[in-house]
Amino acid sequence: MNGALLPLAAMWLGGLPGIFVGLPLLVVASIVFAATHHEQPVAILRATVHWIGWLGGILGAVLAAVLLVGWMV
Repeated sequence: MNGALLPLAAMWLGGLPGIFVGLPLLVVASIVFAATHHEQPVAILRATVHWIGWLGGILGAVLAAVLLVGWMV
């Protein structure tokens, strides 16, 4: 049964824009990074916002570079 669900899930996720998958992953990764360094909820929230900025900036720069290289070729 699980073997039949994998191609179906891949087909369904293939139709979604990447932002619907990428943004939740960015938020979850930021929460995990923040929670590994802090214990208080307010500190975790502040650090989460900080990590979203860092990770979003780095991934945005990589995306811009890839789009620029693709445009030049």
